Amino acid sequence: MTSTPDNRSQRPWRWVLMLALLVIGGVVGWLLSREQPAPDAPAGQARTRTPPPQREAPSPALAAAPKPPEAAQPTAAEPAPPIVDEILVEKQEVCSGEDNLITVRAHTPDGNDAYLHYTVGNGTGQRIPLRVWRNDADGSYEIPRVTVFTRNNVSVTVPIPPFKVKECEPERLVHVMSRRLPNAEDDFEFFAKVLEQPARSGQPAPKPFTPVRYVWTFDDEAPVTTSGPTVSHSMLGRTGADGMYTQHLIRVDAYDASGRKETGRSSLQVLNTSFENFDKKGIVTLLAVGTPRFPVLDEDGVVRQTFRLHHRFRGPVRITKVNTIRAFRGTGETPPPPEQVDAASLPVSEVPEGKGTEVKVTFDTRAEPDVFAITYALEGISAEGHPARGTFSIMRPPPRPTKENSNPITDPVLLAKVKRARSLLQQEFVTDEDIFRLEREGKFADLKVEASQKPSGNVAPTGGTLNGRPRNPGK
Repeated sequence: MTSTPDNRSQRPWRWVLMLALLVIGGVVGWLLSREQPAPDAPAGQARTRTPPPQREAPSPALAAAPKPPEAAQPTAAEPAPPIVDEILVEKQEVCSGEDNLITVRAHTPDGNDAYLHYTVGNGTGQRIPLRVWRNDADGSYEIPRVTVFTRNNVSVTVPIPPFKVKECEPERLVHVMSRRLPNAEDDFEFFAKVLEQPARSGQPAPKPFTPVRYVWTFDDEAPVTTSGPTVSHSMLGRTGADGMYTQHLIRVDAYDASGRKETGRSSLQVLNTSFENFDKKGIVTLLAVGTPRFPVLDEDGVVRQTFRLHHRFRGPVRITKVNTIRAFRGTGETPPPPEQVDAASLPVSEVPEGKGTEVKVTFDTRAEPDVFAITYALEGISAEGHPARGTFSIMRPPPRPTKENSNPITDPVLLAKVKRARSLLQQEFVTDEDIFRLEREGKFADLKVEASQKPSGNVAPTGGTLNGRPRNPGK
């Protein structure tokens, strides 16, 4: 389009107006920037090309608001899953129900080997005698899997290398059971039971097997021979504080009079409480084992016990403080709370590494008739400067059973066991622990008591429960 004289005369003014607006905008922006200067960048961000935006201070309402969920907070790195190096299978072919030793070897990539523990199927341990049974209906069977755990129970599960389970079955099995003995940290009792397989239809029954000797092997230690199916053994006393769990394999060889042998094995994975206490609380644990295991009241009314104090750490532990706490027998329904008295001193100032040291303590029940237990609370410092703690108690034994303080035995089977136990142990009183032990040893196997048999009317009472109370059926 051709410009007219009027259009040409208006163009210069438009350019001038636009330039003026640009100049005014620049001046305003410069003034605003001077009123709110940007803060200096942190020294750590001096080399950052684009500094992060400035954060405003939170308002009081925001400061009082709850924090974001823990999942949104930065956390320590989770332990890495263990790495299974190999799984060893003892035998490539076994009969149905025959044990097959499974050995697991694993490590952790982040140095947490001290927390390793294992399960194989329903069993626990690093070396497990595994029994797999065939299905009678179709002959099928399933080999379980291995799970290896590390710190915080982070785990990995892998299959066991396959092996063949044949249709045959062993004539008998030796089952090994275990339990922790009362009033002990390290001591366990093991019991071997021979289980005869029932004879199959059309086949002759196997020759009976009656053991007369048991040879026990604990890990790689020297064998221990017993005449009965039970044995006691200390499982943790020889180990240090280098792992959360200790792994053990127990084997028993049972022999009959003709020299025939049957073997049973069991795995035991034991929590090391000393390691756990140090790992979670930073405390060295002082342990105490009493002799005798249960308190005995002497004729003069005094309980005397010797306690072996020991720990599982390097170097000696120096005892810095000993408190005695007396617990009183209640006169009503609610006994009074324990009373802490002045600090007392034991005749020991240091617990050395290894077997430790022994200390003898007494409790005069006649001088303190209202007290039923005295607890010694120990405090100390380890050779590396860690706090050490431990306790042990000397207690008043339960009273002997009388007609006034207990109930008579009415079960004829139990009455027969009590009388047999008194005869075998040559004791006036026997405890539930005594009866339990003799029963596991088969000392009552020949007892035959009719269920309808009534005890004689001249039967003394019993105060027995499963806590070591004495039993006396009378003479």
